[in-house]
Amino acid sequence: MNILYVAAEMSPLIKTGGLADVASALPAALRKLGHDARVVVPCYHQARFHKALQTPACATSFLPVGERQEIMRIHTTQQNGIPIYLLDIPTAFERGAIYGEADDDRRFILFARGVMALMLHLRDIVGWPIDVVHANDWHCGLVPNYLKTYYRYAFGNVASVFTAHNLAYQGLFSPFTLHLSGLGEGGLIERNIGLAAQNFNFLARGLLFADIINTISPTYSVEILTPDQSEGLHPLLQMRHERLAGIMHGIDYGIFDPETDPALAANYSAADTNGKRLCKAALQQEVGLEVDIQRPLIGVPGPLTLAHGIDLVIQALPWLIDETDAQMVLQGSGDSIAQQVLRSFADQHPDRIQLLAGTDPELAHQLYAGCDTCLIPPLRDPGGTDQLIALRYGCVPVVHAVGGLNDTVREGYDGNGFRFHAYQSRDLIDAIRRSITSYSDAAGWKHLRQRGMSEDNSWLASAREYIGLYDWAQRVI
Repeated sequence: MNILYVAAEMSPLIKTGGLADVASALPAALRKLGHDARVVVPCYHQARFHKALQTPACATSFLPVGERQEIMRIHTTQQNGIPIYLLDIPTAFERGAIYGEADDDRRFILFARGVMALMLHLRDIVGWPIDVVHANDWHCGLVPNYLKTYYRYAFGNVASVFTAHNLAYQGLFSPFTLHLSGLGEGGLIERNIGLAAQNFNFLARGLLFADIINTISPTYSVEILTPDQSEGLHPLLQMRHERLAGIMHGIDYGIFDPETDPALAANYSAADTNGKRLCKAALQQEVGLEVDIQRPLIGVPGPLTLAHGIDLVIQALPWLIDETDAQMVLQGSGDSIAQQVLRSFADQHPDRIQLLAGTDPELAHQLYAGCDTCLIPPLRDPGGTDQLIALRYGCVPVVHAVGGLNDTVREGYDGNGFRFHAYQSRDLIDAIRRSITSYSDAAGWKHLRQRGMSEDNSWLASAREYIGLYDWAQRVI
């Protein structure tokens, strides 16, 4: 299957968030499964000195935007065996910023137009006909829109998949953007699909026109059909619910592997977890806690913000200190008031609680390797991967059962962690209490930990599900 993966960023070429990692990892996994996945991204100023731009462009095109035509040059490169197309559109992307420009609508109209020109070039000149176009987030929302309108005759047999990672970022612009895009036929369609704001909406157009749409967890794909979690898009999502799916992201087992991780004091595996005891002692010593591998050690990965449930953690701290002998390590930046409260607890109980500022990746690996459990209690979770990393490192997760956390963490006979459902501190405390009780049963805890470590949460597992999604999209073109 020939798959063109369309994204606004890709690690390490350009990265501002998690999407860049996905755009690197998922196509690589698809290629390992025998599919020809390629990536197209804008050529930002930050990539200007990439070696691909030191050679002549393989093609040049002119892209319409409003009454103007802007030049685009297509450059090619490879990364880890993945063919990458850099769309060099100087008027759009020769900027200091990646996002947040006043004319972001114009910039990403040009990018979507450029993707159409690239597809024609790949089919007619290179001889690589595309089976599926996979576009991501609002920046790429017009790709499915153009495929189903201006380019429906040129690409009528090309299926489209659109992934929305976070509905809060929609790409909202004034109705004048309709003129810039050339999609004026039928007027501002946003008014006809139940959206409250009378804006040109990039994300909504991707969700409306793609053959199949998905979010990054099965539970979240159901949650967003409700008004309180849809960011105002529930009328559209309810209309398209029969074409809506949810697929969890994976994690890179080359990066997150306790058997080979160079950041750890000792390496270990699901079959032999002895090294984890050494990692625990090393973490306790490193952060200034009493070295005692018998005591439960609880980790809280950042960010330490209200959105990530730090208010519940703070409310649970007096109970943890008074009623248990557990230690806690919190790492990450976050809300200033929360940081002050946490610092106060750490100063009063330095033998029990340590707060580590910053986002040092090596320290994060050591946190998962050294801790027995970790708390992941966000109010909402579209599809994070902290719990997957924790499972990989034998750090049993205690989670708020929403979104992707609900899909990946199970409690019970064949469980891999602990869950709570109501967003209340007493429910978090009950879940922590159950985990500490379980920890006191050494044999049972060993099996629980090994069960989580043995699960396949790699990108290969996610890629297999995406192949099913692509097959579905091809059937319903």
